[in-house]
Amino acid sequence: MRSTNAEVFNHDSDAAGYDQEVRNEADPIRNAYRDVLVWVIEEARIGSTARVLELGSGTGNLSQLISGCSELIAVDVSEKMESIAKPKLAHLANRQFIQADILEVFAHPLGYFDAVISTYTIHHLVEEEKRLLFENIYDCLCPGGRAVFGDLMVANEAQKLAKIRGYLEVGDQTTARAMEQEFFWLVDVAVTELEELGFQVRTKRFSDLSYGVVAAKPADSSGLI
Repeated sequence: MRSTNAEVFNHDSDAAGYDQEVRNEADPIRNAYRDVLVWVIEEARIGSTARVLELGSGTGNLSQLISGCSELIAVDVSEKMESIAKPKLAHLANRQFIQADILEVFAHPLGYFDAVISTYTIHHLVEEEKRLLFENIYDCLCPGGRAVFGDLMVANEAQKLAKIRGYLEVGDQTTARAMEQEFFWLVDVAVTELEELGFQVRTKRFSDLSYGVVAAKPADSSGLI
């Protein structure tokens, strides 16, 4: 299954300027960008023997922070973003890139992973697609594995609407429009869905519009990790 807006959010046209853009942390969309990436890698607990799946690998800014692993499968729809990422990641010898949408990639025989990581990608999925993605991630994680996300999120639907009004009131139409047109995570909905699947979930807020989420799959039926 390919996500509804895969072509809309193919960032080939933005690839050349992407790394410069994300460094502008005065932009509410980009605020705490670096802190989010560092936290995701720390929380993923990636060891030298780990198999890792990265969803929305972009220009490689997240996986560049991985010191080493057994294998990294990187997924993105943008070939031009990958062309920028590849030179950054020479230290990860066993890295495979799959050009695919982050939902359709699960049709491939991926195997099982110790960690699934993703930053600033899943907000391109509508709510029903997020739920399906979480199901796929749960199924492909090893017992005791961790899925760690950093993305554009708000606490709930009411807060989203209030923030849109707030950005409009201060004249920031760009941020307000992004919140209207894209599908920022609703933290309350996502946490409920992840917990219903069996994950143990923890969240951390980084900025007005960004959170991190750790979803740990229990190591055994006792629920201990």
